[in-house]
Amino acid sequence: MISSNTKLSGLLRIVVFVFVTAGVVAAQTFDISSGGLPTLIGSQGGSIVGTSSTVTNLSVTINWGEVSPSNTNGIITANVPIAIRSVAAYQVSVSVSGGTNVDPQALQRSDVGFGLERTFTQMGNRSQTCSTPDTYNPAITANPAVGITTNAAGRISYVSSLATVTGSTVILSGPTLSRINASRRTDNGWIINVIFVMTPQFYAAGSNSTTVTFTIGSGPALVC
Repeated sequence: MISSNTKLSGLLRIVVFVFVTAGVVAAQTFDISSGGLPTLIGSQGGSIVGTSSTVTNLSVTINWGEVSPSNTNGIITANVPIAIRSVAAYQVSVSVSGGTNVDPQALQRSDVGFGLERTFTQMGNRSQTCSTPDTYNPAITANPAVGITTNAAGRISYVSSLATVTGSTVILSGPTLSRINASRRTDNGWIINVIFVMTPQFYAAGSNSTTVTFTIGSGPALVC
């Protein structure tokens, strides 16, 4: 059945860690926020809602719109920039809730490609540059629009998808990101780009809602 109203929306929720000592808020060690305005390409009747500010919480809602073959764009791509800051070695983790259906022909987590680009954008002169490289989870591809195949059941398959994420999965880690402190500023961190993709194809009629949560915290000990 071709569904004309099958939509998937995702709310990305961010947890910011503030460390407290003896009742006094210490200098902030880690922060994660919006990295700029997200974009949606190839959608038919869909939308993406976020903010261009890099000092506000990351909250992005993706409405994929029409995901049946009547959308002839071939692939739908959502680019979500995320700003990360730290004054210690860090790691970024992701978890997923929702996004499953009892009907195997309906939308599933595996139908949403998920990737993390392998480049950083410097935010400003308070961004820390280190000689120690950052480490990416090899199970998460840089671009889920590359390497797409069709499985034996005729379903589109991605190198990595939301189904690749199990529990709280570390996707990125590395040394210090910020000079002085990690308080939320426009010039003291780095921006990474997370990519979500969907390929229009036949699905059982219905709708689906998925929540993807990113967190930042202490990572493996590394020297800058």
